[in-house]
Amino acid sequence: MRKLPDAEFEIMKAVWHIKQPITSPALTVILSRDLPDRDWKQQTVMTMLVRLEKKGFLRSEKNGKERGYYSVISESQYMSIEAESLKNRFGANKMSGFVKALYSDGKISDEDINDLKNWLKDM
Repeated sequence: MRKLPDAEFEIMKAVWHIKQPITSPALTVILSRDLPDRDWKQQTVMTMLVRLEKKGFLRSEKNGKERGYYSVISESQYMSIEAESLKNRFGANKMSGFVKALYSDGKISDEDINDLKNWLKDM
């Protein structure tokens, strides 16, 4: 599974966080409200929904004149794929390299350090 372009990822984030099924008009309203800096046109959203369905991220069902969309891939599944890609790309397949790449500016909070320590203990 490939990394999604930014606009498709924004659509998937919206779909993951709302009651499904969602129609393209309803999704266009949500995206325009939540991400007003981007010009969300219904035709563009519809095109991206069809594209996401072809890629296997969504499925749809026709209900009268409307088509409702459902996520096939969960947010956590996709985030695991993204994390693995980042780790392989920037961390040279080593967890320490990945964490170093994320915090190369040296700014890591005590809370983040504690979360990492707890996660490592659980592993």
